[in-house]
Amino acid sequence: MPESVEKAFGLFAAGLSLPAEQLQAALEKSSRVNNWARQRLNSSGSFYGGSYRRGTALPQESLKFHLLLGAKHYFSCNENSTKMLFFLRKKLSEEFSPADVRAGGTVVRLSSPGALDLDLTPTIKTSRQGYLSPNGQGGWCRINPGKEETVFKKKEELSAGRFYKFVKIIKAWNLRAGHPFNVYFLELLVYYRVNDFVKPYAELVHSFLMSMRLFLPEFLNCPAAGEVISSGANSAAGQKVLDEAINLSSRALHEDNPAEAISLWRSLLGDSFGAGN
Repeated sequence: MPESVEKAFGLFAAGLSLPAEQLQAALEKSSRVNNWARQRLNSSGSFYGGSYRRGTALPQESLKFHLLLGAKHYFSCNENSTKMLFFLRKKLSEEFSPADVRAGGTVVRLSSPGALDLDLTPTIKTSRQGYLSPNGQGGWCRINPGKEETVFKKKEELSAGRFYKFVKIIKAWNLRAGHPFNVYFLELLVYYRVNDFVKPYAELVHSFLMSMRLFLPEFLNCPAAGEVISSGANSAAGQKVLDEAINLSSRALHEDNPAEAISLWRSLLGDSFGAGN
C-alpha cells in the first residue's frame, strides 16, 4: 500500500471532526434549552447522546440532547412517544424556532444558522439503569448512552486510536452513497466485526465492505441497552450500493499508481479525500 494513500486516509479522517465553532454554538443553545425545560416542563435534567457522545459524529450530523421528563408528561401523553414529541415541539415553539419533529419521529430538531442542528429527545428514566427514548413508531426503545460511551471508548483504546476514525470513514462512504444504511447499524457493525486495526485503512475499508456482503441482512444488538438495530436499507438497493463499493474499493486497493488510487478512493468517499495530493 503506497504511503501517500495511507496518509490521505489519515488526513481525510482528521477532517471529519465536528466544526468547533458550530459545535460550541449548539452546546450553548442546549444549555439554554436545558434551563428552559427545567422551568417550563419541570425537567429533572439532561444529557448528550447519539454519535456525539460516542465520539463518532460527522460534521454533517446533529447534536443529540436528551431531556428527562417525568411520569406526569409520560402518562398525560398516554405513554405514546409520538404524542410526547409533538407536545414538546409545541412547547419549544413558544421559545425557540423553528422546531420540527424529525429523524423518523424520534426527535424535535432545533436549527439555527452557525450552529449544528440540535436534536431534542424526550427521555424517561427507568427503574433500572437506563432510559426510554422514542422509537419512531409511537413506542419506546431502551438506551444507555453512558454505558455506550464507555464501551466505545474501550474499543478506541484497544484500536490505538483508530476505531473512531474508521467508523467516520465508513459513515462518510454511506453519506456519499446517499445514506442507504442506518448509521448506527454501521457503527455497531464496525464495533462488533473489526478488530485488526493495525492494517492500513484501505485494507480495512475493503475488508469491511466484503464482510457486509456476508452479514447483510443482519440485526445487531446495542452493546449498552440490548436493543435490536437493523441495517435500515432496502435489501436490493443496499446490495447494489454495496456491490459497487466493493468493486471500486478493490480497484483502488490494487492500484499501484498512488495518484490513481487516491482518485478512486475519492470517488468512493467524497471530494475532500486526498485534496491537495
